[in-house]
Amino acid sequence: MKTVDKYIKFKEMYPEYVVIIKSGNFYYSFEDDAYILKYFFEYQIRENKVGFPLSAKAKVKSVLNRHNVNLIEVIDDYAYVLETKNENAYLEKLKEAKSNILINNMLNNLMNAIEIKVKAEAANYRLIKDFVDEL
Repeated sequence: MKTVDKYIKFKEMYPEYVVIIKSGNFYYSFEDDAYILKYFFEYQIRENKVGFPLSAKAKVKSVLNRHNVNLIEVIDDYAYVLETKNENAYLEKLKEAKSNILINNMLNNLMNAIEIKVKAEAANYRLIKDFVDEL
């Protein structure tokens, strides 16, 4: 069974947990859980997944625990509950993560547009700066 298929299987059973799947020397997570992991750890999302080394598990567990986010570790075909909080903040943190990613994407697009304008004409810097200062 592929890693993503295992993820989907366990995510259906634990919808409000971050599900991490052990594969080789890494853990992987997908979809919404990837957004949460990117939000807290700045992991890169590639092909709708994030990966991190086994050595980072304690850090991931600690940070998610501190933010009241439940965590499940899947090894082979078995799930191990690493953190369960009565006041699980999974949905709240997912909303924050998606909002943060959206804002960062907008800022990156804006910075790219500004860079193009300033490189095209140095005087545009002053125009852009004055406009921002007026906001």
